[in-house]
Parts: sequence; C-alpha cells; structure tokens
Amino acid sequence: MNRKDFFKKGLARMLDLAQESAADLASGFKEITSEDPNRHQPAPKKKTKKNPKKETSFILPHQVKSTQKKKIRNIQSPPGALDETKFLKKCTGCGDCIYACPYSVLFPVFDERSEKHFPRMDVNLNACMLCKDWPCISACKDEALLPLKNAPKFGQAKGIFEFCLNHKTGEATCSNCKDACPVEGVVNFKGIKPSFSKACTGCGQCVSACPTFPRAIRIQ
Repeated sequence: MNRKDFFKKGLARMLDLAQESAADLASGFKEITSEDPNRHQPAPKKKTKKNPKKETSFILPHQVKSTQKKKIRNIQSPPGALDETKFLKKCTGCGDCIYACPYSVLFPVFDERSEKHFPRMDVNLNACMLCKDWPCISACKDEALLPLKNAPKFGQAKGIFEFCLNHKTGEATCSNCKDACPVEGVVNFKGIKPSFSKACTGCGQCVSACPTFPRAIRIQ
C-alpha cells in the first residue's frame, strides 16, 4: 500500500467513527426527551396556611415619609456686600475676594441666571474672623464690597442648650463660646446656661469653638 492510499483509508475510517458517534448522541438525546417530562422537576410544595400575625411587611427607604423639615443652610454675602440686587449686578465673579480671605471663609456659588460664580459664606460651617484690614473687601475692584463703617451683622447666635456640654454634665464645664467671642459682653451665663445679646455680629466664632456635636449654637 502506498502512502497516498494509506492516508485515504485513514481519513475514511475517521469519518465513519464521527458518523457513529453522532448517531449515538442523537439516539441518547431521543431517549432523554422521550422520558417523563416531569421526571426532573421538583415536587410541588405543600401549601401551608400562613399565620397573618407572624407576617412581616418590609418598607423600602423611599416609602418612608419624613416628618423632619429640610435644613436650609445660612448662606450669606461677604462682608461689605451691597444689597443683594446691586451686589449681583456689580460682582463679576472674579473670585479675588475668595482668594484674599486668609481663613478660606468664602466659597463660590454658581448662579444659573447670570452664569457666574458669586462669593458666599456660611458662618455655621466656617466662622468669619472679622479681620481688621478686611482683605476680602480690599481685593474687590468692582465695588461690590465696600469698606465697613460699623461692625458687620451676619446674623444672631442662638443657643441650643440641650446639646450644650454644661447641660449634659449639669455643671459649668465649658465656656468656649464666651472665650471665643470677639465682642465683649455678647456671651453671658445665667448659671450654667449661655445667652447671647443683640450686640452679636453673627460671625460664627462661638459656633466653631463649641465642642459638642451637634453644635449647641447656631447663627440665624
């Protein structure tokens, strides 16, 4: 037998074997499909009566109705700002006052109407340190911030005594708010409870000094 015939017979034998295997697979598959279709299905579970008292209903987070009012941040204009209408017209959103503040009190807030970023502050988050030279005002070249003749008024400090450390200890444990206040006589104590006079500038330094969380003081 020459080499050519040898390879021909070998290839023919391989094809015969492949056909036999395919036939066996088809026969086996036919036997499987002809069996009871419910053979491999799990037996139906017996129905049991549920005790309605033991049922637990689950409520998704978005289904819970909140009774708490949304907290509004106390966003304000920088020291020396004109009234809001004039301030928005004068301010170009250059950000010079923001960069000039040595305590990073000011931050930009985008206004969709004018498509500009205006400088704002929230003394409940970061107190104004009432700088004597007012670098934020000096940096404004558009006269949107003008030199102050009197001390600024950002708001009024209000105590939340239930959060106060003195309330928790029942003693005069803390006087941080009085020690931190830059205006003499604004913070006074009636026993262990601090009070804030109308002379308060609302700078927020007492808020920053309060050691409790939540803070026992808020500028409104």
